[in-house]
Amino acid sequence: MISKLSWLKRQKDSFNNQPTDSESFSRFLIKNTLNKKYLLIAMAGIFIQFILFKFCYPFADYFNDSYTYIDAARNNFAISVRPLGFSRFLSLVHALTTSDTVLIFIHYLAIQLGLLYFFFTLRYFFPLRSGISHVLFALLIFNPLTLYVSNYVTSDAVFASVSIIWFTLLIWIINQPTWTQLLNMAALLYVLFLFRYTALYLPAVAIVGLFFSRQNWIYKVSGIILVVVPMYLGMQQIKRLTKKETGTAVFSAFGGWMAANNALHVYPYIKMQEKDLPNEDCRSFNKMVKQYFDTLPASVKPGPVDFLWNDNSPLKTYMHAVQKQKKINGYFNSWHAVAPVFSQYSNSLMLQHPFAFTRYYLWPNAKVFFLPPLECFLSYNEQKNTVDSVAMKWFHYKTDKVTCVNKTIQASILSPMPWLWLLSNIVFCSALVLVLVRAKRYHLSRVLLGTLLLAGTFWGVHFCFSIYATPIVFRYQYFPMTITITFSLLLINILTTHYRNKPGSIT
Repeated sequence: MISKLSWLKRQKDSFNNQPTDSESFSRFLIKNTLNKKYLLIAMAGIFIQFILFKFCYPFADYFNDSYTYIDAARNNFAISVRPLGFSRFLSLVHALTTSDTVLIFIHYLAIQLGLLYFFFTLRYFFPLRSGISHVLFALLIFNPLTLYVSNYVTSDAVFASVSIIWFTLLIWIINQPTWTQLLNMAALLYVLFLFRYTALYLPAVAIVGLFFSRQNWIYKVSGIILVVVPMYLGMQQIKRLTKKETGTAVFSAFGGWMAANNALHVYPYIKMQEKDLPNEDCRSFNKMVKQYFDTLPASVKPGPVDFLWNDNSPLKTYMHAVQKQKKINGYFNSWHAVAPVFSQYSNSLMLQHPFAFTRYYLWPNAKVFFLPPLECFLSYNEQKNTVDSVAMKWFHYKTDKVTCVNKTIQASILSPMPWLWLLSNIVFCSALVLVLVRAKRYHLSRVLLGTLLLAGTFWGVHFCFSIYATPIVFRYQYFPMTITITFSLLLINILTTHYRNKPGSIT
């Protein structure tokens, strides 16, 4: 019994002893024997995994978004349906090489380096017991999902890698803040915004990290300005460019379309009064919506994004009517022209029927959030044997034929991942509540508490933003799953370290 208590005390002391300010991060990496082993295993594992994967999947993977990004890069568009960050990145890589394998390796290596930086940062500030550390290392570095995410010609891999580094910098800002870290964090946040507009919710997370930073109020206020102002100015610049190119001043036309798509799922369960709509444009659109649902067979249940893409949806019908009425030139300009109307309409529906919106849209979406569909991960290249000519020309393929070891085996390989995402959410949320309730008894330090609250804030904001504003598919959960799995293990480490209510002191 005495030996068990002695072992427990050693484990607790190991967790409580953080590196001193005199021990640099680089020295921690190089001098620590276990860290050197981790680095060697990671280096070998990263290259071996990639080589084996490329034997099985010699070509990059594609779906509809891939061609949108490549087309925008090839034509150097000023604006596009999607943010242009990834298209600019494609152009940069293309200036160096036309190899799709090099592009995919850059994707893959960027994610893995970000994961290693994240992993060693947590070990630096919050030393984990060897068992927890080994499990975390394996889950981060040898996750097959990383290979499949990286193999797509889309913004997912770059967004995930930059997000991981950005979040890691927030951990540094809480624990050992410097002005360099602050500037880098703000710069990376703006990069994320250029790659995907879902980054709009990330400043809220950054502000929480700044609040718990050890620095003074000048540092914190400067940080808030650095994360908010560039993004705001970027939004205004995009509006000006969109006005110049399409005649409509809108930040994200896709956001307006997506909002209307979401709202229409509620329409059959409410009575929408035209007199309550804000303008004649919304009333005209509502007439088309009513006509659509009046003629829709009762047995037909539209899918999550059917209103967005189906040619017979009221959104497309209204767009074509406006295009004809106003003699708008081209699909792209018409797509943007109707987006403000869709935003106004969806806002009116949501504000006038908040309970119906919650019951018939937010609640079903919340359930999908915890078990999201694999979507494009179900098969390679959407089970097609060819790629569009734009990809063939961009990567200098000899033909439009692409091959792989098996087009559908990835569905079986990745099928446990949504369940792992569900499990990590359950463990993370329950363990976080338990640790926060017992924070005083455990004598958790301010920086550890701040880091845990940073992770909790990220989870909460991501959850709310996802169920309200974005299509929920599994590829969007790669970065959030990395955070929830990692902090689930960190919380388990805390709970098991302080077993039998024997609190320690984290300095």
